[in-house]
Amino acid sequence: MSGICGIIHFDGAPVSRAEVLRMANAAPHRGPHGTFIHCEGSVGLVYQSLEITPESVGERQPVAGPAGSLLLADARLDNRGDFAAHASGAGGARGGDERPATDAELMLAELLRDPEGGPARILGDFAWALWDPRSCELRLARDAMGMRALYYRVEPNRVLFATEVKQILAADRVPRKLNELAVAWHLTGMQTPPGVVFYEGIDAVLPGEEVRVGPGARVHRRIFWRPDPRHRIRYRRDEEYAEHLRELLIDAMRARLRTKGPVGVSLSGGLDSGTIASVAGWLRERNAPGAPAGGWPEIRAYTWAFTELPQCDERENAYRIANHYGIPVQEIPAEETYPLVNYPAHGPDEDDPFMSMFQPFVDTVADSSAADGASVLFHGTRGDLMFGGTVVDIYGLLLSGRLGQVRTELGLLRRYENLSRAAVLLRYVVAPGFSRIIPPALRRCRGRPIDSAEAHVSRSFLVRSGLPDRDPVDIDSESRWDESGRERYRHVYTSLVMGAVVFLDRLCALRGVGFSDPWSDRRIADFALACPQHALHCVTDQKRLPRRALDGMLPDPRAARKIVPAPLYYHVLRSCVRPTVQELITNARAAELGFVDRVILSEQWDSFLSSSNDAVTFDLWSTLSLEIWLRNHWAQR
Repeated sequence: MSGICGIIHFDGAPVSRAEVLRMANAAPHRGPHGTFIHCEGSVGLVYQSLEITPESVGERQPVAGPAGSLLLADARLDNRGDFAAHASGAGGARGGDERPATDAELMLAELLRDPEGGPARILGDFAWALWDPRSCELRLARDAMGMRALYYRVEPNRVLFATEVKQILAADRVPRKLNELAVAWHLTGMQTPPGVVFYEGIDAVLPGEEVRVGPGARVHRRIFWRPDPRHRIRYRRDEEYAEHLRELLIDAMRARLRTKGPVGVSLSGGLDSGTIASVAGWLRERNAPGAPAGGWPEIRAYTWAFTELPQCDERENAYRIANHYGIPVQEIPAEETYPLVNYPAHGPDEDDPFMSMFQPFVDTVADSSAADGASVLFHGTRGDLMFGGTVVDIYGLLLSGRLGQVRTELGLLRRYENLSRAAVLLRYVVAPGFSRIIPPALRRCRGRPIDSAEAHVSRSFLVRSGLPDRDPVDIDSESRWDESGRERYRHVYTSLVMGAVVFLDRLCALRGVGFSDPWSDRRIADFALACPQHALHCVTDQKRLPRRALDGMLPDPRAARKIVPAPLYYHVLRSCVRPTVQELITNARAAELGFVDRVILSEQWDSFLSSSNDAVTFDLWSTLSLEIWLRNHWAQR
């Protein structure tokens, strides 16, 4: 949302005010409410203000602490009450006045009080930079769910950091060179791991990581929080899991509704965005405790309207929720916001090629929410991944003694996957049982990233790029003791959604609006990973736990269903945007650079066009988004 950037010279050379201002001006959308520069000697720091919460109105940074320490923070602090006692002034007020302390002030007090343990106790979406002149050390950190971005470049005598990559590129003497490893990851289904940046020499702070940079290019990195694989939640009754999740969802929404103005919700007919609108409406309807000073904010919803493809339309359930809570709805016509409409509009940002397949719709929702004066726009980005997806826990059901449900689930899996009885038992009962006792080093390795790339992606390029044999998220998941838990971890922390939240944050900031996803609350992730997976989701009862948790809050939870607008994508590829795609493929810069094989790509495209069956598809979007990005930002390089 807001922006932070800066330069520290470790050799004592002065930092130019013009240089740090140039970094800020590379992303002016981060500071619609003011840009504040601290430039003194070898330290240059910039805070770009995008006021979202009541406490952020009129805020100036950096925040100064004892002995000259300075903090910049792009943050929403969710557990303010835990830290108010450590802030300056009675009751956590600013200095000597009665105004509440800002989130940055509360964070600084905690970080100075407990430098090692403090970061793990901070809940919310954040990225910060803390300069300590006594140790001549810069500390950079990012929240555990990766909701705010923070990049940095370490050189022998200086360090640069910024909210967006382009801001570092705007500094003096920063080379602009394409990182081919990032390109390779992108071409394997847009699964670019956090920390992998598309420009060589620039790094990203990982989710839940603190990076300390000192003189002589000394860098120390540590993960200050990740879900504890030993943490398990076991209740006797399913209702207890539902009650626990209900409390977490209410707390997550309460924290994110601490805004200075109205909020918007990108509302489909699914459970994820439906939950956001319903919990927000429920809090407002009951005037529940915990509202910001001006009361619970007004809510507006934006939903996609399909007329030519009614199988994609979700308005019935969207209106069911909106009408129940008196939420105004604006319809966004699908026929005007389909993929690649008005190309080359709606392209990827300079920072990276990640863009939504349905970006014209996402852009229009953000534009509409900004026009309506929204402070924050909500998306249900991680809902499916927290409590749905392809996670199957037959072995857990078996251990819990639910034999009847085991038989039903296995029967459905046999039909869905066309497996024999022996094969389905082996895959979902025998193999998960053995995986609990086999050491991680001896477990069957999941598919290599290189194998997930389409045939048109150059294998020689993937090898040359140094693409590893395993995804980092897959490696991290091995700390979980059962296969269903490992699969849930891979869902929650998939690189695709990590890229999506950074993309949405930047996209909303471009409109002067904050981005938020209550499903990406750290506490909800911790809960989802600690529960037995069969309590969350089953083949016979999709997203069973959130549906139960929202009983009495979400109108008709059984009506909420997931509809993927893939038919629109396939339809427009074969019709209205076909010439655009044909030109992108025929004159592909990605082929000139050796990333893809033009002949194989053309053959796959022709095969897709000659078939009316949507099952005859291939992952074209990774290549198309990369191609558009290369043309927009690397055409002359």
